Parts: sequence; structure tokens; C-alpha cells
Amino acid sequence: MIFPDGWDSDEVKRMCGEKTDKYTLGACSVRWAYILAIIGILDALILSFLAFVLGNRQDSLLAEELKLENKGTATAPEESQESTAGAWVDTTTTPISGGDVAG
Repeated sequence: MIFPDGWDSDEVKRMCGEKTDKYTLGACSVRWAYILAIIGILDALILSFLAFVLGNRQDSLLAEELKLENKGTATAPEESQESTAGAWVDTTTTPISGGDVAG
């Protein structure tokens, strides 16, 4: 039985007895539904809190890892730029053989 029209409906009176009324359950009782509803609410609260805490923790761990990664990659290009900063690379073509090319 899921949410009847009211406790005084004909179906409820047939299952729970004639003593049922709008606000009295008669011979019926709400046992597990009430307990499971409370457990479900507590479960949702605990899991949402856990997700928030672990999400923030993961975010801070990733931020630290990113800082370390940026430190490692930031120094490497600077060193390579310093080593080639004064060097000039000739990209023009030069003859391979030392002979004259006369036409």
C-alpha cells in the first residue's frame, strides 16, 4: 500500500480494520518505512558531507602537484634558453664541397 487517498479510505479499512480513521491507523503500523526514510536522509547527509570534504582534499592535492609540476617545467626552459641565448644559428645553405662552381 503506497500513499492511499487517506487512512479512512475503503481499501485501508479493508486491510487495517474498521477502526481506521483519518488520523488513526487501526491495526496497521508504519514500521520499516519510517526507519528506512530516516536512514536514507542520514545516508544522503553523510555522503554529501564526505563528497564535499574529499573533493576539497583532492583539489588541494592536485593544486600542490600542479605547483610542483610547474616548478619542474618552469626551470627547464629557462636553462635551455640561457644556454642558447647568445648562440646564433646559421640557417642559410652553404656549399658542401670546397670547389668552384663556375658556369
